[in-house]
Amino acid sequence: MRRIIPVVAVLVLWVAACDRKPAPVPTTQKDPRIAAVEARISKTTPEGVVIIEKVKAMKPEVNEQISSKTLGEMADKYAKEMGAAYNITPIGWEASQKTLLRGEKAGRWKVVFNYQDYQKQLLAAEWEYNSDTNKLYPFEKANAPGFYEAPEPQGKKGK
Repeated sequence: MRRIIPVVAVLVLWVAACDRKPAPVPTTQKDPRIAAVEARISKTTPEGVVIIEKVKAMKPEVNEQISSKTLGEMADKYAKEMGAAYNITPIGWEASQKTLLRGEKAGRWKVVFNYQDYQKQLLAAEWEYNSDTNKLYPFEKANAPGFYEAPEPQGKKGK
């Protein structure tokens, strides 16, 4: 009996000590694909940041039709106004200058909007901005045209 009492006392102290340990902190690692996108975004030059702001204030052109809303307005619309189930999650914008083609003075820019859709798929919409003509148009055909809103049809004029 004398031998059992110390063993029981040790077990009681051990159980009491285990109850006071903090819960383990879960470690969440960032998705490597998102980290790669953020690394590309961070490489945008100061001149590229200026181009991004300019492009966000422009209305993209699709099939020679100018959008009724700016690129920035459309990105905000999809991020905030599509309902909680369908909103996109913006990751960021990146811009890089393309090589000059013969006859170009200022050149063209590749502007990319990186985001996750409502299904958490990582997507990118890419536009090309031509600083010589001051035009913005989708460069890839899958995502960028979705950030275009057709203008309201003009009513017929009277006699």
